Amino acid sequence: MNERRWWITIIAGGTTCALGLGALLWWQRGKIEEGRASIAATKASIESSRKLIEGTSALEREVIVLRELTEVMKGMLPDNDDINNLVRTLQKFSEDSGVRISGLKKKNIDNKREKNDFDKVGYTLSLEGDAFQYLDFLDLIESHSRFMRVPNFRMTAAQRNQLEKEGVPAHKVSIDVETYVYEPKKDLKDVRIDGYERKRDLLLGEINRRREGLAVSTYSYRGARGRRDPWIDPRVPTRADSTSLLTVQEQMDIVQKLADRTQAVLAKWELVKNAENVIVEMMTRAEMEQDLATLEEEVRKIVTEKQIAYVPSDRRLTNEVLRPLDELRSQFSQSEIGKGPSEVQLREIEATMVQNQTLGDYKQMLDAFAVIDNRLTLAENDPVRKPLVERLRELAYEARTVMDFEKVKLEVGGIVLIEGADPVALINGRSLGIGDLLNPEMVVRAIHKDEIEFIFRGVVFARRF
Repeated sequence: MNERRWWITIIAGGTTCALGLGALLWWQRGKIEEGRASIAATKASIESSRKLIEGTSALEREVIVLRELTEVMKGMLPDNDDINNLVRTLQKFSEDSGVRISGLKKKNIDNKREKNDFDKVGYTLSLEGDAFQYLDFLDLIESHSRFMRVPNFRMTAAQRNQLEKEGVPAHKVSIDVETYVYEPKKDLKDVRIDGYERKRDLLLGEINRRREGLAVSTYSYRGARGRRDPWIDPRVPTRADSTSLLTVQEQMDIVQKLADRTQAVLAKWELVKNAENVIVEMMTRAEMEQDLATLEEEVRKIVTEKQIAYVPSDRRLTNEVLRPLDELRSQFSQSEIGKGPSEVQLREIEATMVQNQTLGDYKQMLDAFAVIDNRLTLAENDPVRKPLVERLRELAYEARTVMDFEKVKLEVGGIVLIEGADPVALINGRSLGIGDLLNPEMVVRAIHKDEIEFIFRGVVFARRF
């Protein structure tokens, strides 16, 4: 009986121990799983921290580079306070390129979807001008220090009859111009970076490389350079009485230069009218008179010689040179009532007449004299200008005399030269000797074996035969 109890006690005790050990093992297994989970989380945290540490260095470098480029980006992109200058810039582009802005409207752009520091701003412009003026306008946009782009444009070509009427084609262009406004978010604060200056110095190479990448690359637009406007009828309209030997491009270049010089003279006249004092007015006026006299003489020569036969250039010459100069001369004459032509202009006309006299071009001499002929009387009372007036009239008289002499019909039938006797010449069927009159204005002055000298209106001429 005692032995049975003993075994029961042993079995019960063993069972109890086994259950206790099992419970202990189960509990330890749970702790092990918790430990493993903690280890895994720690490893993940360590890996995340390692990546953060590695990324922080790269992010820190990127932040430093971008901070150093902030001023460059501000220079390329206007802020809200500066965006109004964009309209002035576009207006300046139109003046520099020659296109005319007939309309300007701001585009409605929704920037709410964009969650960054850049807001898009755009304008739609309506322009008028030829192909090369429009290309010049685009070149100014492309090469401007501010970032701008042209997403699209639409063009309606000018008609040929408009070109022949006005001399300059006026294509109608609608163009969209866009830029971005740089406005950093105000609720963001700069993060302090330890050793910023030292780290920045180490990144100077990358900063300069990025800065060069942001610089606006430009192409130097070189203008028409002899190219025709591709939106205009390529047939060349010329006047029926054309005698010009110049090419179309040469005629276009001549008129363009004359138009530019005309605008320069007009600008000087405005300076004369708005001069701040008498000294400035006198100096500017003298320069303008010199330029005006030279320009008028060149224009007169071009018109007289009919150098411009290309119809569009001829229209431009009329609209942009002749008419403005006539109006300027009228204004100038009104301001000079009772004074007559200036000394500068008189000397310019004299130099031109003397030059034409040397070349034997007497018609050009009279054409130059005609410019101031009806105003010379006003200058005769000035002791400084009076000798110039007399000299110009003398030159004009000589030119008329030469031209009238050349119109006289002279047919020499023969000459008789006998030693001891007066020479005789058969002129226009009449036997004439020295001192005889060929007509009321022409006297035979001398007779030689190969030429006869005449006195015509007080001037000696020789006619060889």
